Amino acid sequence: MGKFFATLWRGLDGLRKFLHLIVLLVLFGILVGALRPSIPHIANDSALIIRPEGTIVEQLSGDPLQRALDQVQGTGQSETLLWDLTDALKTAKDDKRIANVVLDLDDLAGGGQPSLAEFAAALDDFRAAGKKVLARGTVFTQEQYYV
Repeated sequence: MGKFFATLWRGLDGLRKFLHLIVLLVLFGILVGALRPSIPHIANDSALIIRPEGTIVEQLSGDPLQRALDQVQGTGQSETLLWDLTDALKTAKDDKRIANVVLDLDDLAGGGQPSLAEFAAALDDFRAAGKKVLARGTVFTQEQYYV
């Protein structure tokens, strides 16, 4: 009788371990599926929308912790990295699916002359590939006209 209950106990314990393993694998699969980055589908003849905010800079000002705290509090200054803009334009120039670039310059506060010149040169390089650049905005400052 004792052997029967011992065997029954081992069988139930093995079933418990197996079910726990299945539950953990399902939870792990859900977690991996939720965290996996999805790649958006880009149709042919699409437009890349570039909406720089604040000042165009070569390096963000302040230390990263202070920038993060300012952003959480809503007191941080908006800055757009020049590298992000030029890199996006270089990538879009070689992408056959991107036909146009739309510049939304409403939130552009300006930038230094070298930064604006490099951004304009990247736009010219994009345009030299036979693609169109469209600019839109409600009010244009001198920096926005330059770009």
